[in-house]
Amino acid sequence: MKKILLSLSMIAVVGVVVAGATGAFFSDTETSTGNTFTAGAIDLKVDSQCHYYQYVGGQSGPNGDGYVDVGCTDPDETGPVVMGNWSETDLENGVHKFFSFDDLKPGDKGEDTISLHVYDNDAWGRVLMTLGGSLDNTCTEPEGSAENNPGCDSDGELLSAMLPGFSMWLDQGSTPGFQCVGPDGVPVVSCPDTTEGDNVWQSYEGQPWSLTDEKEFSSVLTNAYNTGDGEDSCGDLGGSVDGHNNYLLCHGLALDGRMVGSTTYYFGLNWNLPWSTGNEVQTDSLSGDIAFEVEQHRNNPSPFDL
Repeated sequence: MKKILLSLSMIAVVGVVVAGATGAFFSDTETSTGNTFTAGAIDLKVDSQCHYYQYVGGQSGPNGDGYVDVGCTDPDETGPVVMGNWSETDLENGVHKFFSFDDLKPGDKGEDTISLHVYDNDAWGRVLMTLGGSLDNTCTEPEGSAENNPGCDSDGELLSAMLPGFSMWLDQGSTPGFQCVGPDGVPVVSCPDTTEGDNVWQSYEGQPWSLTDEKEFSSVLTNAYNTGDGEDSCGDLGGSVDGHNNYLLCHGLALDGRMVGSTTYYFGLNWNLPWSTGNEVQTDSLSGDIAFEVEQHRNNPSPFDL
């Protein structure tokens, strides 16, 4: 009987061990923590360099055409207004003005070299210029005689005189793309393309367009990408330069005309009051707004709700 009890005890112990073993399983846990979504950003910065040309006659002036740059400072502006010249920044309404001139004469003309910087994603871009009505203000005797109108009315003639002269072009210089500003936003010392952003239109930069309405940059940038022959055409170099940003040939140009993120784009903006303008514009004034807009490029085949 003692032996039997002993044997039963051994069986009970073994049973406990086996039962305990059946409660453990191989296992593994992999945990991913701190998952986040962060939206990208598109931020447009603008800088401007203003030039105001007046005719002094003869062969004076850097271009031998009788014009000199007299500068764009308006002594009559008060407060924090920035007239024509500022470094890369966000524009403030009523503060940053591309134009503010109050004593124009027939033959005067000017130009703004405008730099656009999109940080730091690719984007579609466009410019919109909205010109308000031209006001007659006061009427001088010569103005009334020229208008065959002895009195003043509210509508001036300065808008019709100046409207054909507003034009814009891509000031990329002789080398396709933009190589004269480095990745840190600082101009490259001794940039080989001396006509990039030089505020002078050259025929190889493409035809200026009339700035009388909105203008998308895509057609202009696509044309710049495809213009030229052989080594001078980005399109002839293949896809390796399509939208690249390595600050070499074709930097910032893409076949679809998008603005490549973190590229510095130069645009020239011209205006003039024609020599043929007569007394009918005396004391008239003209005001307007210029807006630059960008929209994301990715997932956006029809920008600006077109």
